[in-house]
Amino acid sequence: MDCVKLFIEKALYPAMELKKGNRVRKYLAELQNTQKLDAQALRELQAERLKKLLHACADGVPAYRGLLTHAEIDEDPFAALRRLPVLEKRVFRQNPDGYLNENYDPAARIANTTGGSTGEPMQFYMDRFSVEHYEAARWRGMSWWGITPGSRSVMIWGNPIELAQNEQKKAQRKERYLKNRVVLSAYELTPDRIGEYIAFLNRYQPEYFYGYAGALEAFARLLMPRREDLHLKRLKAVVSTSETLHDEQRSIISGAFGCPVANEYGARDAGILAFECPCGKLHLVSENVFFEIVDPATHGPVETGKSGLVVTTDLNNLAQPRLRFLLGDTATLSDAVCACGRGLPVLQSIDGREDAIFKLPDGRLIHGVFSTQLAKHYDSISQIRLVQHDTGHAELLIAATGEKPEQIERYADQVREVMQGVQIDVREVAEIPKTGSGKTRYAIREFPL
Repeated sequence: MDCVKLFIEKALYPAMELKKGNRVRKYLAELQNTQKLDAQALRELQAERLKKLLHACADGVPAYRGLLTHAEIDEDPFAALRRLPVLEKRVFRQNPDGYLNENYDPAARIANTTGGSTGEPMQFYMDRFSVEHYEAARWRGMSWWGITPGSRSVMIWGNPIELAQNEQKKAQRKERYLKNRVVLSAYELTPDRIGEYIAFLNRYQPEYFYGYAGALEAFARLLMPRREDLHLKRLKAVVSTSETLHDEQRSIISGAFGCPVANEYGARDAGILAFECPCGKLHLVSENVFFEIVDPATHGPVETGKSGLVVTTDLNNLAQPRLRFLLGDTATLSDAVCACGRGLPVLQSIDGREDAIFKLPDGRLIHGVFSTQLAKHYDSISQIRLVQHDTGHAELLIAATGEKPEQIERYADQVREVMQGVQIDVREVAEIPKTGSGKTRYAIREFPL
């Protein structure tokens, strides 16, 4: 019996609801019901929430004052929203106070900062209503895999600065007894500790793992040589988040841990956007967000089934609304109906970061995912990063075993063949560095499209 799980679910959560007014479980119950709605009913729910948001923006948000009229909002909130330009992060950074709701209590704002994967952390405000809806969306997705808020977990996470904000032992006790999880730093996964990891996991018996796709893959590769020594009797799923989960990574992670891999799609500045169900479909959290896909160059709408830039409108955040926010990701929508029976829309794929789209001298756009697809055919290449400085120049970083040096040049030639007209300088490195938040970037464009 997991006593900590019982304490969290039967005592801690009810106490938080009574003492602090926590409503995560209330919103979770609501989401469990709305997932059963059909497409039309979900659309009507979105419309009501969008109307409330847009009216608040028209009245109290300087950046939107004069761009929205109440009559237009009431007539068709979706059309009113789409008349607005997309909001780029650079524009938001220039005047963040212009997006603060003047009619919202400043004391109720919750400050947050993005992890800085792009090298430019962004500060913004949320409110308690939106934060609790984010949490409820995560737990709804987890529940599809039999995971509950008190389920025991191991978290493979990134930033050692974040993990060291409080005194270490106190922070570890809080994680263990108030959240029922142990955090392993993505920066400290080393081969000489494999025996220690296995002994810990067999003793701890987590119900799920949670972490970055790249960090989970790295941990899985460490454990794979001693896979037969792992005896995880309670493990229900490995939940990958914060990075694009590639098919090869899914296969490696699933093979090491002997369980399914569930993909969570979210962002610190947008909340939980989609969650994968056991049928293998990524369902959008359409109760919380209005989700669009637009063309990378024109920002116009793209047809279903075509990849484009992700644009989100948080339907719950009234503290600092960001309408049609250009998140920085690329994805593809689907019109598929999932066999699981949930009416939530389906996201066909998460294709990567917006700045992983390269631009060739002739104007063509190519997604940098091709670089990893080519690299997986060379067994001596362990990691790569392709950085495009401008339309004519790029640098290819390669971490290799050194056993087959001819593979490096062969791989570089293939990359040059795809990136026609771009001069590519190749540099061998011992290891591809992670970003400040612990994520792995394989393709980066350093200039705007």
